[in-house]
Amino acid sequence: MKHKLNRFLTSLLPVAENRRGECNRCGACCKLPFPCPFLRFDEEGLSTCSAYLVRPPSCRKYPRTESEQLTPETCGYYFVSTESLRDQLRAGKAQPVQEPAPAGAAAYDQQ
Repeated sequence: MKHKLNRFLTSLLPVAENRRGECNRCGACCKLPFPCPFLRFDEEGLSTCSAYLVRPPSCRKYPRTESEQLTPETCGYYFVSTESLRDQLRAGKAQPVQEPAPAGAAAYDQQ
């Protein structure tokens, strides 16, 4: 419960600038620490959220920082080193951080 409370409180903070990638709909984060009651899987085995449009900030921003990423082996998000990010910024190649893209958004809209 302590981790869930901490995740909720820190979800109000911005996403780290060095986060890259996108949601691959693995569903691993939706099982932390217990399976979410809104977690569903489609016929291809990809996760969907039955409360997607009104999901809490902790779901929208997971993983917000590298230290919060508890599922690096399955998650589509990753973090670049700050040194690498600095080099990208100097070269003008850094991409802005975006809110998690609704991977498979069509699946969510059809529910």
